Amino acid sequence: MPEEKEEKKIEIPEEDRLLASQFLERLISTPTVTGMERSAEGVVRELLGPYVDELRVTGWANYVGTINPEGSKSIMMVAHIDQIGFIVRSIDDKGYLKFAPVGGWDPKVPYGCRVKVLTKSGPVYGVIGTVPPHLLKKEKAEKPPEFDELAIDIGADSKKEAEEMGVRVGDYVVVDAPYRELTKYRVVGAGFDDKSGVATIFLAAKRIWERKSELRDVAVHIVATVQEEIGLRGAYMVGYELKPDVALVVDVTFATSPGVPQGKVQIELGKGPAISIGPIYHPDVVDRLIELAEEKEIPYQREADPRGAGTDTWAIQIARGGVKTALSSIPNRYMHSGVEMVDLRDVVFNSMLLAEYALAYAESS
Repeated sequence: MPEEKEEKKIEIPEEDRLLASQFLERLISTPTVTGMERSAEGVVRELLGPYVDELRVTGWANYVGTINPEGSKSIMMVAHIDQIGFIVRSIDDKGYLKFAPVGGWDPKVPYGCRVKVLTKSGPVYGVIGTVPPHLLKKEKAEKPPEFDELAIDIGADSKKEAEEMGVRVGDYVVVDAPYRELTKYRVVGAGFDDKSGVATIFLAAKRIWERKSELRDVAVHIVATVQEEIGLRGAYMVGYELKPDVALVVDVTFATSPGVPQGKVQIELGKGPAISIGPIYHPDVVDRLIELAEEKEIPYQREADPRGAGTDTWAIQIARGGVKTALSSIPNRYMHSGVEMVDLRDVVFNSMLLAEYALAYAESS
């Protein structure tokens, strides 16, 4: 029986790993539920500011950093900075908070989670309580709860006490799931969709900045968009405003995980970004990304996407007569939960690929 070949371990420089982890941790520690993205302005200026010539915040809080703004041609690198969460709808007489989802949630995911209510006076901690299994009727135990059956318990005994703690109707809520390194490369937390993408484009900006003289007549816009989770709204705005020649979008994609059929999801953690191939992705841009990945020996994966809906690519592609777009995604295990998992190597490899594309585009322009 022939010996099985041992798979070659994929490594990245330690400096790159540490910087990717640092960027991700800073972004994850800043809650940005859709609708409150402006809270990230400080961290965006800290992480992106040193690597762009200009950095501005639009009226709806799209963050736009530009390298070489004098360029007559332009590339836009995009990732959305908003994350899913909840919003307080009411406070009952016993001090429990009724809430609604912001973005796409499966109701059984937040059941039993720790949460943070983001009040004007600071975070208030609580839990989304569960009914003990001993007290559940069989038919109820077999059916996941609806959102209107759930409540946040902040320890208050009355509506008045909850309000004295600073909670108001309209406050946003996030899962209280801090950033954790599980292994050298695997990290876990809430909000990697799409802060892993934001970290990627910021790291790409650093790489491009260090070779800025090679951009010639090409401007590079690094854009953290808002309101992706409720309909790609920030992407529609910025795509129309900037109308770049090429847009490279970074979002997350499903990674292999327990319980998911292998035939349905084949993208793996740590094997490089997933380059989407399908109708809305411009073949010239996709082919060039793949050529550069192979030429520069940057690991990547191919992902077939027959529809293309659900990411900022969908909105930008049709901006003002059309933009050449591509999507290179970060594999994400347990998406839209408080335990999302990504691999730092995928973030670093994706940032390398984006930077190489921008510089190659400038060289050929």
